[in-house]
Amino acid sequence: MEKSSRQNRSLIRINIFLLFSLLPLIWLAISSSAYAMDKVKVALFPFNVYSKQNIPFLQEVLYDALNRELLKSRKVELVDKKTIFGLTAGKTSHESFLLSKGRELGASHIVTGSMVEIGNQINIDARVTDTATGKKMSLRTTQGKGVENIPVLATKLAEQILGDILYKLKISSIEIKGNKTIENAAIVSVIKSSPGKIFSESLIAEDIKSIYRLGYFEDVVVDVTDTPEGKVVAFLLKEKGLVTDVVFKGNKVLDSKSLEDALTFKKSQPLNEEKIVSSIEKMKILYDNKGYYNAEITYTTEKVKDKNVRVVFQIKENEKLYIRKITFIGNQSFTDKELKKIMTTSEKGFFYFLTDSGTLKKDQLNQDIHKLRAFYMNHGFIQAQVGEPEITFDKKGIYVKIHINEGVKFKVGKVVIQGDEISTPRDKLIENLKLPKKIFFDRESVIKDIEYLTQVCNDEGFAYAEVTPKTYVNEKEQSVDITYEISKGHLVYFNRINITGNTKTRDKVIRRMLSVVEGDLYNSTKLKESYRNLERLHYFEEIDFQTARGLEPMQTDLNIRVKEKPTGILSIGAGYSAQQRAMFMAQIAQQNLFGRGQTLSLKATLGSVSKYYELSFIEPWLFDIPLWSKFDLWNSYYYYDTYDVYPRGFSVTLSYPLWERIYGSISYSFYSATVKNIQQNASKYIKEQEGTSTTSSAELGLTRNTTDDVFFPSKGSINSISWLHAGGVLGGTNEFDKYIVKSSWYFSLPLDCVFNIRGKIGYLQGHEGKRIPVYEKFYVGGITSIRGLRYVGPKDPETGDVIGGETMMVYNAELIFPLVKNAGLKGVVFFDTGNAWEKGYHFDDMRKTAGIGVRWYSPIGPLRLEWGYVLDRKEGEEPYRWEFTIGMFM
Repeated sequence: MEKSSRQNRSLIRINIFLLFSLLPLIWLAISSSAYAMDKVKVALFPFNVYSKQNIPFLQEVLYDALNRELLKSRKVELVDKKTIFGLTAGKTSHESFLLSKGRELGASHIVTGSMVEIGNQINIDARVTDTATGKKMSLRTTQGKGVENIPVLATKLAEQILGDILYKLKISSIEIKGNKTIENAAIVSVIKSSPGKIFSESLIAEDIKSIYRLGYFEDVVVDVTDTPEGKVVAFLLKEKGLVTDVVFKGNKVLDSKSLEDALTFKKSQPLNEEKIVSSIEKMKILYDNKGYYNAEITYTTEKVKDKNVRVVFQIKENEKLYIRKITFIGNQSFTDKELKKIMTTSEKGFFYFLTDSGTLKKDQLNQDIHKLRAFYMNHGFIQAQVGEPEITFDKKGIYVKIHINEGVKFKVGKVVIQGDEISTPRDKLIENLKLPKKIFFDRESVIKDIEYLTQVCNDEGFAYAEVTPKTYVNEKEQSVDITYEISKGHLVYFNRINITGNTKTRDKVIRRMLSVVEGDLYNSTKLKESYRNLERLHYFEEIDFQTARGLEPMQTDLNIRVKEKPTGILSIGAGYSAQQRAMFMAQIAQQNLFGRGQTLSLKATLGSVSKYYELSFIEPWLFDIPLWSKFDLWNSYYYYDTYDVYPRGFSVTLSYPLWERIYGSISYSFYSATVKNIQQNASKYIKEQEGTSTTSSAELGLTRNTTDDVFFPSKGSINSISWLHAGGVLGGTNEFDKYIVKSSWYFSLPLDCVFNIRGKIGYLQGHEGKRIPVYEKFYVGGITSIRGLRYVGPKDPETGDVIGGETMMVYNAELIFPLVKNAGLKGVVFFDTGNAWEKGYHFDDMRKTAGIGVRWYSPIGPLRLEWGYVLDRKEGEEPYRWEFTIGMFM
């Protein structure tokens, strides 16, 4: 019954709409007598021509041109040419004679004039005379060059003549009446009638329709008044009622605010049926994107007070629909399963409530169609056609059908490089192309080849080089030949480097990170390297590089725009690890001190087994050269099972780039350490070290870092070797040498996954007659080495205390994958193995663990929560451990 009622209301609205649509025609029919007028009869007489050329010919050409233009107005009727020329016989006649003849012919106006040719210059004058009063209108004139332009000049003159003849039919003004909420400007913008135009019933009819189409008026009437200045056209309007309120009923999945945002009309505006219908369409799209394809939306209007209305949307959401089946028709070379892997849109899966699988998003589906087309193109099917998806649904779900016409698979034919020569030999360029290494044609390889060739040209200074691929399809051999045409242009040099947006960071801090300087030859690789260098600073949330042509053709300006972000750090956190157990951390730091790129940091770590305080200062460009320097002061406390250690001291480190990403470093440190609170059951080795000792050491290091990110690298490697020497000429009571080699490699995998494998080897050598301090030995276990184990290494045979090793080896393998990509949350699966020994390396005694974890670049630093399971558990060991920490991992 309710459905029938809605249908009836819909029919009523349709009938009303049709009635309003026909109103202009009804109005025209009723008022045609009011606006119908006889045409104005005009006698156009031949103009007097003053020229050395064929005067009768020019006279007739001008007459025909004016005659043709005047007849374009449906308001004008001209006395036929034969009659006119019979009266004048092409001769010059006195104006009074022409006026009397015009009256005899029943013309209301006569048009007379003259044309004068002086050299190549032509002047044409015309005058309109009213036959009833003998009143002469203003002299109209136009001029130009060459008799061939007479038709053009006649067109301009005819417009002026018509204005004089039909001045009573001109619209002198437009009036808008009856509108209260809709401004005049909105109405005037949709009508074509305007002051100065000739009044036209058909134009008025179009204007009425246009005003109705605005949707704000229920009645439009036109009133026309004749005045000495012309016609006054008044549009008399009757507005529809205002929408005072909008109500949504039955919505649960989408809140009223979301639905209100989809409305194409606003409250306090006149009721507009078309906008209500378009609003329903937009709301339907919102429901479609949520999977509610069967949602039903209808509306009713309720009167409020006078003419105002309340719009009520009735919503029946029905059940959410999921994609039950994606079907491919015509695919022969690839299975449905292979093609579905290409698409983001998927069928409803087991974990649909977590993964959003089975939800149909049309924009996403359209992107998938493009992916499928690209997939076929990348596998040699250059003529493959992937049709638009057919979407059907019922109460059970949604069904997607995609038609595919694969066509023939084409191989790679000849690959040639032509055009301008560059310094890199062409055979070398061919070797580095992707396409020749393919058996079948691959569009993606073509794109990469174009990027490669363009990059080579750019790196040689040809900033505006273009590489154009030209393909030839050999249908018979089913192959595609391709020629890369190089147009290198001219050499380009960097002119000015302009930096904007840095309100705090000094220009020199940015410029010293750039791999290009003013005057350098253009090099796109160095530009990309400069961009990455600025990103690594972590001073900016936005970095934009733009090149612009300089004052000279061979110059380009580099415009760098940055948007700074806060570089101060105030962080408080907590963590847990196998070695440190529960701990609390706090840090206050400024990573861009006074905009100089310096870092000043104070941090503290308070744990159940340790306390650590550090004040550090970093100057990355000491003496304005790339000499990285760090100055540290620290004080710490470590509480072990059977003893405590209290080290405190300072260190100075210098690092300098030796070659590309290879850095050499040297550091000096001095600290004193006190071993005390030794328990009775402690190892004899530990008891012998009670008291305070000092360590004065220097360390040399060499590091090569090619990774693409500081915290979460996806490719590249970090390799380092270091030698620390303590004692001897440096002084101090402790004397030893420590050697450490580290290597870590990152490999990008599909689906934004990263595989990381790393290793660390250490060797500790005491000087003759000198004991190595217990706190300097190698201890393995915990989140930075072997996860799942607390301490691994040599133990005192009598007490069982872990006393550390003089050799150490650890290897880790990890698979890192995204969990919540937009939030930077990652998952990890790992395998660890390693140990520490008193002497030598024993591969048969490598401990093994495996586990899982999550990582997140949190506001307080890189966060890691990982669970390690011991694969070779020994008696008394826990089977697994949780590890939690914030900070770098290497």
